[in-house]
Order: sequence, then structure tokens, then C-alpha cells
Amino acid sequence: MSGMHLSKEFFELIKAIGESKSKQEEDRIIASEILTLKKKLDGSSGGGGGGLMMSPGSPIPSMGTPGGKGGNNALSSKKKAREFLVRLLYVEMLGHDGSFGFIKAVELAAAQSIMHKKTGYLICSC
Repeated sequence: MSGMHLSKEFFELIKAIGESKSKQEEDRIIASEILTLKKKLDGSSGGGGGGLMMSPGSPIPSMGTPGGKGGNNALSSKKKAREFLVRLLYVEMLGHDGSFGFIKAVELAAAQSIMHKKTGYLICSC
């Protein structure tokens, strides 16, 4: 019964938090999610040389590979980053620190896609 834009992992996270019996169990689940998000956000740009790239002739940094090579990989990377940032927003809504992902939100706000921009701006406004 997950939404069409939710990954299975995100749906399972929400389900696990909803089914937790105590605040301590919820905190343990969220702490585990925070560690997962830190790992994934650091490596979400794939193996193409890092997360923040400057395109030649553009003053705006972008995520993905330099020079526009591997465009589908960069798009996939942005989709993954968007998913992880939505999960980060959920963690923030539950009262835990998610400030480690704000730089990725700024990067996503500089994306070409309006959906990525909206997500980036939403996370930046927290």
C-alpha cells in the first residue's frame, strides 16, 4: 500500500516507526536510518568523481558527472538523492538532527528538473 513515489525501504521505515512500542525503540530505528542516510548521501552521486560538479560555462553547481557525460546516471543519482532527502525530512519531522544532508538539498535545488528543485527548496526551508 505504499505510494507510487515511495521506495519500499521508505515505506518499511514509516511502518517500523508506526509499529514501535516505545520511544526508545523509535529512537533506535531513527538512529539506524540516520546512519544509513549519511552513508547513502555521501555516496549517492555514484562513482563519477564526487557529488558537487561544476559544468563548463555554468555558474551553477550540479550533481552527477562533469561535462554532462552519463546523463541517465546523473538523473538516477538525482532521483536517489531526492528519495534520501525526503527520508531525511521525515527524520527531521520526528525531532532528530538531519543537518548533515542540507548541502545535498542545496545541490538538488540547483537542478534543472522542477520536481528536484521543489524538493531541494522544501528541505532547505526546514
